Amino acid sequence: MAHVSKCVINTYRFYIDYAIQNEIAMPTPIPKEIAIIGDGYAAAVMALHLLRRGISGSSIALVGPRVPGKGNAYSCASSFFRLNVREDLPIIFSEDPLHFARWAENNVNDPESKTDAGYFYRRRDFGDYVTQLLQGTPGAMQMEHVAARVKRLLPADGHWIITLEDGGNLCANQVIIATGNAPPVWPCAVTSSVQSSARMVENPWPGNYLDGIPRNDHVILLGGGLTALDAINALAGQDHQGMVSVISPRAIFPPVQALWKRSKQPQFPQDLSPRRLVRFMRNYLPQVSTDSVQWQSAWEELRPPLNAVWQQFSPHQRRRLLKRLGWIWSLYRFRASPQTIAAYECLRARNQIQFILGRAKQITCSESKVNVLMSSGSELVGDWIINCTGVGSDPLAHQLIQSGIAAPDALLQSIAVDADLRVINPDYQSHPNLWMIGPATMGSLGDVVASSAIAKQAEQLAQEIAK
Repeated sequence: MAHVSKCVINTYRFYIDYAIQNEIAMPTPIPKEIAIIGDGYAAAVMALHLLRRGISGSSIALVGPRVPGKGNAYSCASSFFRLNVREDLPIIFSEDPLHFARWAENNVNDPESKTDAGYFYRRRDFGDYVTQLLQGTPGAMQMEHVAARVKRLLPADGHWIITLEDGGNLCANQVIIATGNAPPVWPCAVTSSVQSSARMVENPWPGNYLDGIPRNDHVILLGGGLTALDAINALAGQDHQGMVSVISPRAIFPPVQALWKRSKQPQFPQDLSPRRLVRFMRNYLPQVSTDSVQWQSAWEELRPPLNAVWQQFSPHQRRRLLKRLGWIWSLYRFRASPQTIAAYECLRARNQIQFILGRAKQITCSESKVNVLMSSGSELVGDWIINCTGVGSDPLAHQLIQSGIAAPDALLQSIAVDADLRVINPDYQSHPNLWMIGPATMGSLGDVVASSAIAKQAEQLAQEIAK
């Protein structure tokens, strides 16, 4: 395997000694050929494409506590959480881009999905699609599903030892990290008791908390992106009558999706710097409304070449670009479904929406109220607070970096990978049998957030492994 630092070897030897002294069960001497860490969308499409490439299901272990396929993003309890893209854009099979659109037409009963910009289906329906797709793939029933969270990943004699939170262990010759978006965490200091914590929603994605919010309560949304709009759509659907306060640095939501279409390919200049890239994009975009078909078509024409441009930049340039363009990118890259924007406009027309400009510094929760101390020194008091910031923390990525197994990416947010999705160690050498796919590769590879981009990574990696 690739060069491993003395720190890593010593860490593993310490682990072996500790396990023997404390009578902890060690891994089976017969390793699994491939272990996929994760149980959400990225892990499911990775397993699916491996099976389609002829890799035996009995040689694959899927490691994660939940039913594979849905994860945080698509295991929604709320029927108001919708995809923010129309039905022809979630592409799992490059040779059959309309597979999901056909499946939804035949399997989903959702009259409210239809809009002038296309069909925007419920996220939980897309989760059902992914789960059924995996389960129906030949060989899937022979895969081993290890229903536990991964605590630690360490190299040993050419393979990998996966330590589980339940105390068990798994051994694998090849490991693919497909954990998806990092679990949400509060972006500031939080003080609450066990009794009061029900009023604080740290992970907003399931939506199972919404039914329990009394219709006249004051709800605080921490963050002003698509997740906040999901909550607004659900509250409006429940005929919420109380105030909704949105804490955000800017009083603006992403624009509504239009029925855009790419019609041409822009010619990017050579030798781009972050500043020249921003100038080129600004000049390419038409001077019309950002929710128009014309503007969004131009924006989408710019997107496909950007990953190659991103990968040419140095780590310093990437950080500069993100600092300068990051919030604008998030605003216009992640546009909202027409249903969620309609819900926002409904609450705004009833004077139930207010923006609180700035950032939260500290959150204090009692049994009856939530108090938010702003960085400006002002305070906001409400009944509920929902974390919609998108800030997350991945314990496995932290462990791999701290153990000297992986190098941090350019944005210092995850671990670095090369163009072949192999994890890079601190000496900037690629592990030959450790890969990562999904949103966590963004710092290294660029815009890898959409379901179609993740599926394309899985498809390419499966083809490489099958060789």
